[in-house]
Amino acid sequence: MKKIGEFMLILSPVILTLGLFMGFYSEIALKPGDAGFWLILALGMSLGVALTRFIQLSKTRKNEKK
Repeated sequence: MKKIGEFMLILSPVILTLGLFMGFYSEIALKPGDAGFWLILALGMSLGVALTRFIQLSKTRKNEKK
């Protein structure tokens, strides 16, 4: 149960941003001045943060095993 809680905590920004993207997909324009551009940028940043956190979590668990 603890592992699932950690993964959901890490993935929650990605899921939230992806949900916003899918919800407003029909209204999104990809021009830099429009909100859709910033939503896609936020999706990329949340993916980067999640990947970084997964890497940190795996390194921490690896050090705990030693």
